[in-house]
Amino acid sequence: MPSVDSSPPLSSWDQDAQAVRQVIMERLDAGKDVVVLAHSFGGIAMSEAAKGLGKKERAAQGLQGGIIRLIYMCSMALPKGQSHIGQLTPQTPEEEELEKQRQELEAKYGGMEITADGALKLPKDNVHMILYNRCDPKDIERAVELLGTFPAGPLSVPVTYTAYREIPSTYIVCKNDFALRLPYQRRMIAQGEGCFDVEECDEGHSPWMSKPQFIVDCVRRASGEEVYIENLAVTH
Repeated sequence: MPSVDSSPPLSSWDQDAQAVRQVIMERLDAGKDVVVLAHSFGGIAMSEAAKGLGKKERAAQGLQGGIIRLIYMCSMALPKGQSHIGQLTPQTPEEEELEKQRQELEAKYGGMEITADGALKLPKDNVHMILYNRCDPKDIERAVELLGTFPAGPLSVPVTYTAYREIPSTYIVCKNDFALRLPYQRRMIAQGEGCFDVEECDEGHSPWMSKPQFIVDCVRRASGEEVYIENLAVTH
């Protein structure tokens, strides 16, 4: 994403959304249907990028190809007018307790580092506990080395479009996610008021690393294939 390692740090997510939209349009211009999957904060860029590109909307304009489904993988699925920070403001006693625990862990292990130009930098010595629980240590080592900085500004910029109300959407719930905790995932799904198909797993914040076949199967189901599910809850 353009925001990663941006210097000076970008103030909004708009360039990320433009980058995602460009990739989508390359497929749509070729007449192809598209399934788009986003992770974590990437849900915001995906949602904004998808504006007006749903299969139904494009067909109404006589255009071939369209987005047939959005997949939010332990990701930010926001209603119009909400921001990342706003969504993660505790609203229940359970969420307040989780926020208290987060602050305690931050005090014990250290929190975000700030670069000279004001970007956020994850502490590489401890980030594996939050982002990569349940992952193979060798994968974690490689993933940590690939992490970049991220600007704080986009976290407080409200979204302009409720994508999941216009385009069929799936939410992949990760029950042991320590970055985007389960109650927050559940709240975003509830805000959708039935818009989401929901798939659930016991993974952490990086399920494509810890259980890749599950994510592959989710994408295949999202694209319309009938893929057998073993001991997993799927809601339609």
